[in-house]
Amino acid sequence: MYRRFGLMLLLSVASFNISHAITSLNVPVVTKSIVFFFASDPAGNVIKDKLVATGFLVLVPNKVGENTYPLLVTARHVVDPVWAGCERSNPTRLYIRVNNLRFDPNTDQTGVSYLRVDLSANGLLSWLKSEDEAVDVAVLKAPSELLSGNYDITFLNFRNFGKQDEIAKIGVGSQTASAGLVPGLEGKKRNNPVFHFGKIASVPDETISFPCKPEFPPRAVRVWWLATTLVPGTSGSPIFFDPLFPPGADVTAGEPRGMIIGLQSLSIGGADLAGMTPAKYIIDVISRSVGPDADLSFGLPATSH
Repeated sequence: MYRRFGLMLLLSVASFNISHAITSLNVPVVTKSIVFFFASDPAGNVIKDKLVATGFLVLVPNKVGENTYPLLVTARHVVDPVWAGCERSNPTRLYIRVNNLRFDPNTDQTGVSYLRVDLSANGLLSWLKSEDEAVDVAVLKAPSELLSGNYDITFLNFRNFGKQDEIAKIGVGSQTASAGLVPGLEGKKRNNPVFHFGKIASVPDETISFPCKPEFPPRAVRVWWLATTLVPGTSGSPIFFDPLFPPGADVTAGEPRGMIIGLQSLSIGGADLAGMTPAKYIIDVISRSVGPDADLSFGLPATSH
């Protein structure tokens, strides 16, 4: 049984000024939803200097308002690099690094913990993927320790994913934002997700073939192209539509609300382009990761619990 805890809204009407641009993202909430993946050694212990990728936490409530399905979302190639042509074998265990709730920088050597994520059990995968082999999404059950109250984390509300009719209103030139791991800038005593801002550059209606490494054949994937500089390590980062509402704007008019529109799957070095797996594929996998009592409705709730 999962512990009941309060819903957190991903987005707020209040705006934040960042580098003279207005962003609608609730930066503290997004920051606390991000986790960093680390590799494990052959004995199953964490390798603290081998950063892998990014994931984010999502909460799906049930139909009576209880929060029963805490999930961990990332790109499939993070947990299944063989599928992507990135490695010749898959990991059996990864670790996520999260901030501890209680941390005194003057006395504590570190303010983070590493939580184990086993990727298989009894010969079965512990994560779900899309039925479409060209989709780079993996959804896992969030480690139960995250519900202990010992960690400074937030689960993004499932209702903050964009509906298809909302996402249909955005396109080339629309503003995007993401937050994820940049190796070397990850922080030592605390996680430090880095925010990236960009624009939608292309919305292909077909798969593209892209090699993870030169020695492997290319893998067909379904992505939108973003004009933004994302680097290895940010794979699995949530991508948001960021409408850049000015302070006091009527957010019911004009552009659709800020919302999750996908996750980062790949980047092209030197081209300032990143590939985003669209939200509809993430939503599909999430819908198969929860029980029949899950509330898979969309739109911000009228009240929070």
